[in-house]
Amino acid sequence: MLLPKESQFLFKVGTSLASYSQTYSRATLYGTVSAAAGGEGPIVVPQTGRIVSLPARVGQQVRAGQTLAVIEQTLAATEQIGLSTERANAQAELRAAQQEYARLQSIADIAARKDVVAAELRLRQARQNASIYNGQASNRRVSILSPISGTVDVFSLAVGQQVNQGDELFRVINPRKLRVEAQVFAQDLAKVSPGAKFRVEGLQGQAGVAARLVVFSNVVNPVNQARQLVLELDGAAGSAYRAGQAVNVQVVGQSGGSEPQLVVPTSAVTDLNGKPVVFVHTAPERFKIQYVQPGAVNGEQTVLAQGEVNENDRVVTTGTYQLKSIYLNQ
Repeated sequence: MLLPKESQFLFKVGTSLASYSQTYSRATLYGTVSAAAGGEGPIVVPQTGRIVSLPARVGQQVRAGQTLAVIEQTLAATEQIGLSTERANAQAELRAAQQEYARLQSIADIAARKDVVAAELRLRQARQNASIYNGQASNRRVSILSPISGTVDVFSLAVGQQVNQGDELFRVINPRKLRVEAQVFAQDLAKVSPGAKFRVEGLQGQAGVAARLVVFSNVVNPVNQARQLVLELDGAAGSAYRAGQAVNVQVVGQSGGSEPQLVVPTSAVTDLNGKPVVFVHTAPERFKIQYVQPGAVNGEQTVLAQGEVNENDRVVTTGTYQLKSIYLNQ
């Protein structure tokens, strides 16, 4: 097929040399994004009560230790009666201890020393008990602090709202601390080799990002016979992803074969009438179609298992669509 230099320039035809390389293979796993350690902090109610202060706002950036809500404990009727009774008893005991101590002090010159000491100890204990019960009545408010630094997630709460112990009020999310969990089945186990590299690709248009292996579990799930793979996303690049999102995990690992194989850029392989082909640049203005049988693929390189392409043949990597259109219209 003849294509003048001017047309090559117009179509931005680019080429690359076919070469021998160590074979690489790729597996595609299906994973789910979740919060890594320190990436998510649920705010849980420590005691039944009502919200008396709510400084947190949806989408607010907060620091670890910052106050997000204040809860005032509410007591059942029986508990309130019991607390009131105990407080009244403590106050009565305090008054009696004060009167007894004052009486003994007034006759200290004739009173037994041991009686004065006992009255003083009784007064101290009565004051302490009264202070405890008064504190229980007045200090029933608890400040809830943020466990991590991050962003307050969506919630619908209001001051005065009644909440129960153990309820989750809202969550603080750090979008820079995410991980991906995927299941690796038997047919892909060999591809998760010690030298494998991982790349996470979003299903909603997010750019693919590199991921670091955290753990490849040695435990097999008895239900689906898969092993769990846990990856950690790069903080800055991974911030486009969200917890709960489904993603593809591309595993690029060196295969077990030691013999070099002929590879071409993956972009050089196209199809013609349903058959895989590459365009070989044989002369300055001439191109030839070669039918091939692609082998292992890693996203950047494709192994040519069969075909008439040789090492150092110049294959077309960009402009293949235009070349194919010209060939079909001849």
